[in-house]
Amino acid sequence: MDLGARYRERLAVVAWPQIAGRVVAAHARAEGVRDGVLMIATDTPAWAQELQMRRSALLERLAAEVGPGVIREIHFRSGLRRKRRSRAAPAQREPSEVKLSRRQERRIRAAAARIEDPELRAGAERAFLALARIGQWRKETGWRRCGRCGHWQRRGRRWCSSCTYLTANRRRGGRWRGRARVEGDVR
Repeated sequence: MDLGARYRERLAVVAWPQIAGRVVAAHARAEGVRDGVLMIATDTPAWAQELQMRRSALLERLAAEVGPGVIREIHFRSGLRRKRRSRAAPAQREPSEVKLSRRQERRIRAAAARIEDPELRAGAERAFLALARIGQWRKETGWRRCGRCGHWQRRGRRWCSSCTYLTANRRRGGRWRGRARVEGDVR
């Protein structure tokens, strides 16, 4: 294959958004050309089917843009993988990257120091530090505690889904589902 033909194949990939149009390009991306077949990845099977029906019109536009005979077929497949965030966007920290205050670390080490077995103490200290980092990370990333049970939740509701379900079930006078009802339980 000569250099001019490879250039025109690459041009077909680069020109895909203009050839397909803004709306289609938002749901389908040209991945490459193999033996004159342009490979297009779509985000849903419905888009792959839609573009399959428009294939002849797209081939005509491609021939007008890059030259006749360069692209002889288009293959559509669903399963578009979106590009990762741009490098300019700040990456969200992982819980392991969160720094705890010295006071928090001292308190955790003091709690773990009460354990006599050195292996168990070291494992407990690592686990306590990891849990503290996860809690701090959740605070930093907008998680909230349920107003009733204290569990962490992402959504901004007052109660978590479990407490909401239990309260609604109690109002209906129903039985507890999933666990035994305890007499005098006023949860």
